[in-house]
Amino acid sequence: MKFKNKELFKSISAKTHARRVSGIHVIICPFCDNGHHIPTDFDSIHRCTCGACFKVCGTDMLEIGVGDIAGTLWNEEELGLVRSVPVDFCNIVIEKDFDRLLDLKHASPDPCGIERFCKYDVGINLSLVWVKRLF
Repeated sequence: MKFKNKELFKSISAKTHARRVSGIHVIICPFCDNGHHIPTDFDSIHRCTCGACFKVCGTDMLEIGVGDIAGTLWNEEELGLVRSVPVDFCNIVIEKDFDRLLDLKHASPDPCGIERFCKYDVGINLSLVWVKRLF
């Protein structure tokens, strides 16, 4: 009887462990290495605990995406100064292969069901944009 219980526990833990490992897909902040869930709302700007912000946008809309994030990091007065002075006020990291991460998430088995990501235009490649203030 003990052998059967042990075997049952082993098979259950192996199955749940496999689900946990294969079901984990996160994005990592390039500034502090914190993990974040993949955003399902591509119009929102998301914030890391280190102060960096990130957003998903089309590759052809990167400048607008960075501008949207800048609008949340600085007030209007500061933003005017940032745009007028040729000094680096922030670090920007762009992950241009974000569609591949979404494809991995779609392919992974998830017992609770998987979120589906919809793009307005299927032909647009998505990028993940990170912006962090330097000071």
